[in-house]
Amino acid sequence: MNNQGKRKIWFVRHAQSEYNKKHLFTGWHDPDLTQKGVDAARELKNDLSSVDFDYVFSSPLKRAAETASLIVDGRFEIKYDDRLKERSYGDWSGLNKSEIKEQVGEELFLSARRGWSTKPPNGESLEDVSNRVSSFLETLPLSGNLLVVSHGNTIRAISVLLGINKKEDISSYEIMTGSFLLVE
Repeated sequence: MNNQGKRKIWFVRHAQSEYNKKHLFTGWHDPDLTQKGVDAARELKNDLSSVDFDYVFSSPLKRAAETASLIVDGRFEIKYDDRLKERSYGDWSGLNKSEIKEQVGEELFLSARRGWSTKPPNGESLEDVSNRVSSFLETLPLSGNLLVVSHGNTIRAISVLLGINKKEDISSYEIMTGSFLLVE
């Protein structure tokens, strides 16, 4: 355990899922990783192999849980937390992004997909996600090496909560599948 009172958090976006590959809104749907995703998670394992994690947290959704499992490879216990789930895309879940954009128009599409307070029909806004995930952040240990495996929109909301991004600029912030944001 790192007792110097320093904390490093690796916020990992899960590796590529079947829905990512097909350009579908995923939300709370639960697709598996693709082979490319499995390979990317194994690469992350190698990239992070020198880190001795004190705590590992993951969204319970399969794509995140499988990514976390491949990264830690049995070396660390994983705690699953529903607050780390991807934002719910409601009625858009499982649907093709291009088709939704054609149906609702570019302005509403971009506002609901990447804006802060607009939500898809019966879904969550990024603001909703930030409200859900803020209580998780408040419970994190104040020292040690932490691995948090989650989702693109969850990490986008976290980046605003941590002051890395502003909600007015969040639409342009992207974290690729199988990559991470390191916060020290």
